[in-house]
Amino acid sequence: MEFAEECMRAMLWHQDMGGRFNDFLYTDEYKANCDRAIKAYFKGNPLMLGLHKLFPEMFYEKCRELSYYSNLGLFWEVMAPVFFEMSDMYDEGGFAGVPAAMDFLVNGIFAVAGRPIYHHVYIGDECFELIPKSKAFTWLYEAALPYVEAVFYRTSPFRGTKSYNAQAHEVPADQNDFHYGILYADVFPVGSAGIPPTLLMQDMLHFLPQYLLDYYQDYCRGEDDMLIQLGVTFQRSMYNVTSAVIQALRAALLYPWMIPILATAWPIASSSKPRWIAFCAPKLASGRCSARIIGKPVHSSKLAIHSSKF
Repeated sequence: MEFAEECMRAMLWHQDMGGRFNDFLYTDEYKANCDRAIKAYFKGNPLMLGLHKLFPEMFYEKCRELSYYSNLGLFWEVMAPVFFEMSDMYDEGGFAGVPAAMDFLVNGIFAVAGRPIYHHVYIGDECFELIPKSKAFTWLYEAALPYVEAVFYRTSPFRGTKSYNAQAHEVPADQNDFHYGILYADVFPVGSAGIPPTLLMQDMLHFLPQYLLDYYQDYCRGEDDMLIQLGVTFQRSMYNVTSAVIQALRAALLYPWMIPILATAWPIASSSKPRWIAFCAPKLASGRCSARIIGKPVHSSKLAIHSSKF
């Protein structure tokens, strides 16, 4: 089982976390969209079409799972380039400390807050819109916040490390009280299935930069302790990401009128690699807002030129 799969399952299981994305998955419109895609996919397969007619909810549930995969993919389509660029900037000495890195994260997340969340399926030459962009589901509210809550805070009891006795109230009776998220997880070096952080630790171990290898060798217990320290480093980094998402949400709630402008500005068309637009607070005197693209000032009125790349 992959770490990303466990993240998707956590989001699917902890569905009732606000937002409109999950509610739409149970509407008649979504089911009708799924029906069209299922019939096109199984065209010429009467057995599967018969099963779909007999057990439609089973197929709808699989479509919901795939929609959450799409949601998760769109989330990481934004965050992965952000992290890659942060790594490049760190290598170039671009961050003076944690506060500077946090500012970069908050600004980057706020800049893409209005990016659409959708689920399009291509079968042959035809595109089936299970969740169309016209539903106006946005990245911050329908992907980032559910991801942070489901994966970082909730998830589920990790399998294979401890037996939980529900009768002794070791497992909360209310699912909303689950607190088995990655931020709370004990770091195990075993890497077995069902323990999400260890799955990621094993993957990251193969791609560690030299400065982290040197740090673990000099300040920890060397190779014997590297997985544990990597897990601790990951948890500390995710605390920063969680804080950045919450701060970006605060900015979005304070300046909701900025979201449509931000949406038209992602990504930067002329960029050879992602360059994140960091929006400043509106100037109190003029009520106008300016922006910068990694140090280069850009007025918000010029951002719409990139809408064709959206």
